[in-house]
Amino acid sequence: MRSLSSFFAKRQLVAFSEIFIVLGKIFKDPGDLKKVIALFTVLGQLMCAFVFDTPVTPYKDKIDMDKFELVWSDEFDHGFDTKIWQGHYVYGADDTQIRDTAYWNRGQVSFTDDGCLKLTVDYKENGPAGPGYYSYGMETNPNKNYSGDHTGYEQLYGYFEMRCILPKGTGINPAFWLLTDGMWADDTDGGVSGAEVDIFETNTKYDVNNKEFGSVYHTIHIDSYEEAHRAENQGSYYADDPYNKFNTYGVEWNSEEYIFYINGIETARTSFGGVCQVPLYLIISVGVDDNIMTNQYIPSSMIVDYVRCYQYKN
Repeated sequence: MRSLSSFFAKRQLVAFSEIFIVLGKIFKDPGDLKKVIALFTVLGQLMCAFVFDTPVTPYKDKIDMDKFELVWSDEFDHGFDTKIWQGHYVYGADDTQIRDTAYWNRGQVSFTDDGCLKLTVDYKENGPAGPGYYSYGMETNPNKNYSGDHTGYEQLYGYFEMRCILPKGTGINPAFWLLTDGMWADDTDGGVSGAEVDIFETNTKYDVNNKEFGSVYHTIHIDSYEEAHRAENQGSYYADDPYNKFNTYGVEWNSEEYIFYINGIETARTSFGGVCQVPLYLIISVGVDDNIMTNQYIPSSMIVDYVRCYQYKN
């Protein structure tokens, strides 16, 4: 007889095991009607996640911020610090590079009056590289210098969080992720010397009938981007009206595991491939794929209130 693991992804099996955890919570405190109703909603979502791999509303423990101290942030109140940020695969302030279905150019960066970063996807007839869709990605990689006086920023362990509103429409993949150059190493050792940690990204099929509408997902990538590449998706989780409201997305990373959060509530945890033991730098990006052709909301922007990095207190 074939095992469940041969039919279902790990994230679905995790959802199955959590069904029993939620049942235990319901029976533990049946008198709290509001809490019980919320848990029954989650129970139904977990059942669907197990069978159909659909999103779940975060319901686990709230992160304990008392164990962290803020060590670096960008609040974007006065632009962004070009000593820290530079283009991701965009080599200089005026450079333009094709990425999948869009050109990436810093001209897609702007700032709101109340101090937020805007990364905008738009179609331009007279863009820097000609007609086409334009977007942008930016990184804090300290090991590459595309624009002069650049120091970058990377960190080993801690809690990494971004507060943002997601762009609307099909074909857009906003993301906040951590990376190290060791991810490109030919000799792989799981994620120990190099990993890509996708704190969040979204499904590009923006349809109210799509099963992942209103949700984000988390993924760990290891063992380079070549034939040895492996990845583990941690499942999809609902945010609070993410296309119109600010939500926070974060990951706690230590020597034992990665723990993901939405609005400070735990969604998933994993040590897939061996947890990365070297510093990672930050990337904010808005990818574009062919689904953009049906997007009814162009121009569409990801609005970022802040990025914050915390370290464990001694």
